[in-house]
Amino acid sequence: MDAIEGQKYFYPNRWARIILTSAEEIVGDKGVAALLNMAGLQKYIGNYPPDNMEKEFSFTEIGKLQQAFWDMYGPRGARVFATRAGQQSLKDGMTSFGSVARAAQVAMKIGSMDKRIETGLHFFAKFFNTVSDQVVSIDKDDDNWYWIIERCPLCCGRTSDKPVCHLAVGVLQGAILWASEGKQYRITPIECIACGDGGCRIQIEKKPLD
Repeated sequence: MDAIEGQKYFYPNRWARIILTSAEEIVGDKGVAALLNMAGLQKYIGNYPPDNMEKEFSFTEIGKLQQAFWDMYGPRGARVFATRAGQQSLKDGMTSFGSVARAAQVAMKIGSMDKRIETGLHFFAKFFNTVSDQVVSIDKDDDNWYWIIERCPLCCGRTSDKPVCHLAVGVLQGAILWASEGKQYRITPIECIACGDGGCRIQIEKKPLD
């Protein structure tokens, strides 16, 4: 998706605000200001999007912000930063969307750990698809689940030779940690729209690390 097409699709203001406040916890307000400057999003310096669910923060802006992480910290630093920010975004998001968290917990009470995690993935995918213009689906095989982003804000306007959806990886790490009550699972982006793939595919191994 190029930057022009990205102007047609939006995240809720609250989600963009959570990304920025989470980043602020890691790099401070001056660090976020530098990122917004680099992204050409100076209008948000000291003026974060409002705390509401109106879909007004465009995928183009999300893509520019993610590219600024890449430009400022380099690919490796950006991956570490985006993963941490994604985990923090999930944590803050679950606090902000308490009713969603409670509904997910009720849905995941029955069955094995694998069933709980799979139910949680489907629940979160439906949530993303309902309140944002992001399009997510879930697939699986014997050894893995796959979080597939068919319309991805993190890639918007970007090209790369390696997957760049590390904020989504961080969100998934936080979600799986929450759904599994503390177990760690290996989560790896294996396909990416920014690399020319048809969608962004993130692999979640079913076997826990510990």
